[in-house]
Amino acid sequence: MRNARWILLAAVAAGCASTTNPQSRQELHAGYQALGEQNYDGAMNHAEAFLRDHPNGGPGTAEALYLQGRVYEQRATVDDSSGRAREAQQDLQYGRETYEHALTLPASVNVQALIHAGVANCAYFQDDYAAAMDEWAKAYDGITQPDARAWMLYRIGLCQQRLGRFEQADHSFALCRQQFPGSVPAQRAVSHQGARAFYVQVGAFAERANADKIVASLRSQGYRAERKGEASGRQAVRVGPAYNYADAKTLQSRLLSAYPGALIEP
Repeated sequence: MRNARWILLAAVAAGCASTTNPQSRQELHAGYQALGEQNYDGAMNHAEAFLRDHPNGGPGTAEALYLQGRVYEQRATVDDSSGRAREAQQDLQYGRETYEHALTLPASVNVQALIHAGVANCAYFQDDYAAAMDEWAKAYDGITQPDARAWMLYRIGLCQQRLGRFEQADHSFALCRQQFPGSVPAQRAVSHQGARAFYVQVGAFAERANADKIVASLRSQGYRAERKGEASGRQAVRVGPAYNYADAKTLQSRLLSAYPGALIEP
């Protein structure tokens, strides 16, 4: 999950319009403001205060749970960037469970879309690609932010690709490029479109001879290794192919001790 790009959707800035009173709306508004300031404890406290005031559910409860899920999501990114992988996975699970609870409650179409997208975010970084793909598909029509929609289409394509649905993935990548030309997700889609297998790149070298030495070493250990020239002129060394993402991750884990920068491509 390290260095991942999260699809963090805009919060409902003023709280849910159907909350029971102005004080409740202000509680959610303050929570979103704290979240935007990365004051995660403050955001959680505001969400919990709302839920205490509405112990039997009702208008706004699903959105308060959505706010809690967002806190868990964003905490997971902080945990992961700080090397606390176990804590990050715990926060992902807490976030997913909170979102799934929220989906059992009445909410506006907009809030429901945000919650589905939250489930998808968590599922994606738990390697549950089938669930992530389905949840982003449910959220897509209810999300109005072009940047978020571009990232969702791109990530749906990644999920399809990692599930071995390569033709479906190509269709999603093509849609992303057509509908959001010039966006970062559309640019990234180019390198994924057309792939039919995965490789683990262990490094890229300025000198061809150095790359050839690594290839020879890997082959002597039983790996299917090859050198591939890049547009930059560097010589990439990669191992594969692996025809599903799970096998690619297993291959990567075997290579990481010797090659800490080993990455799965595409």
